[in-house]
Amino acid sequence: MATAKAAPKHVVVIGGGVIGLATAWYLLDRGVQVTVLESETVGSGASFANGGWFCPAQSGPLPEPGLTATAITSFFDRHSALYISPTHLPFAAGWFLRFWRYCNQADFHRGVAALAALGESTFRLVDDWVAQGVQFELHKQGMVYAAKKEANVAAALEKLQPMKAFGYRLPDGLLTGQELHDFEPSLSAEITAGFSIEEHWHARSDTLCTGLAAAMRARGARIIERAQVLEVAHHRTGRIESVSTATEIFEADEFVFATGSWIELFRGLGSPHVPIEAGKGYSFAVRPSVMPVHAVLLTDAHVGCTPFGDFLRIGGTMEFSGNNRHIDRGRVDSIVKLSKEGFLPWQSDEITDVWSGPRPIAPDGLPIVDRMPQLANAYVATGHAMQGVSLAPGTGQSLAGFIVDGDRPQVLEPFRLDRFSRSGRRRSRA
Repeated sequence: MATAKAAPKHVVVIGGGVIGLATAWYLLDRGVQVTVLESETVGSGASFANGGWFCPAQSGPLPEPGLTATAITSFFDRHSALYISPTHLPFAAGWFLRFWRYCNQADFHRGVAALAALGESTFRLVDDWVAQGVQFELHKQGMVYAAKKEANVAAALEKLQPMKAFGYRLPDGLLTGQELHDFEPSLSAEITAGFSIEEHWHARSDTLCTGLAAAMRARGARIIERAQVLEVAHHRTGRIESVSTATEIFEADEFVFATGSWIELFRGLGSPHVPIEAGKGYSFAVRPSVMPVHAVLLTDAHVGCTPFGDFLRIGGTMEFSGNNRHIDRGRVDSIVKLSKEGFLPWQSDEITDVWSGPRPIAPDGLPIVDRMPQLANAYVATGHAMQGVSLAPGTGQSLAGFIVDGDRPQVLEPFRLDRFSRSGRRRSRA
């Protein structure tokens, strides 16, 4: 008879973004001592200046059906919403080939179902955070999809329809003309059609991360910033013994790598390659003349707009140019132009707080949340793409249960690391 897994007493989480912090939170809930190591400050990576959307009804993998070779050629246009740098392509050609293979109906629908299940508990868990004293800026006004052409927003609504089967509420029709502008007065006259999603909240993601960290410190967690892990010591028996920063060595029973697009630590650990590419997004802040009542997705431009107090954060693009935070002002200017067309005139043309962050993307557009096959006490949680905030509560709770109980929850089955093989085909379940 198999021996039951002993619950860990101490877990080290490497990575202080929203995924690592959520995992640490639920480990604390299970009575585990937790140390979080963050190379910069909590939430300073892709978790910092994004839209902070909790919107599981929008869940869907990045590779979509119908991505033809002709469409792919547009990705080399620097002004395209999805852009591939020609200089980076030789280093990532194999990844992009895998990505293209996932652009089919069957894989897309499997991905939608997997993400819908992982996000099912999002709103309940976020309310639990608030009830337990996590302090952060949170808004629950819903969101509006908006477009210049009715056909474009109708296609966006049609693409979301499969989420109804998983219990998510979606509108049956569109808002047009004056009805739309009465519902969202900030939109320009060029916007002719849209629809609203009630099941959408948003948070200032930097306050979410600092709020989680503060609440966990009050509960006894050790969260160390500017503590970059430089070395991982692992034994031939297949266990990590410790991780080291420049000043300290950290031993633990289990280790979680929630490092986003920074996967260099996985090299040399004897585990399969973690196929993550950095998909850079840009954002900036403006002062609108009419503040949107709701979060707004300009579907023509693929631009998300999120109201916070006296400023509107606007973000968009998916740029594959390597793991960097370089800001391409030309791409920022493209977002500015497109977003201006969607709203009433801003107070001024000034944009502030320009930011870029690398989102971790797997070839199938789904997260990787699993135990590392060759290391009995190491786990990986990455690949959440543009849905890290939305999926963080479900990921953290499920992964914490996996670590403590030793049994992979069914909801994490689609996110196994071993679904990728060198040939690009899925491996059968173990």
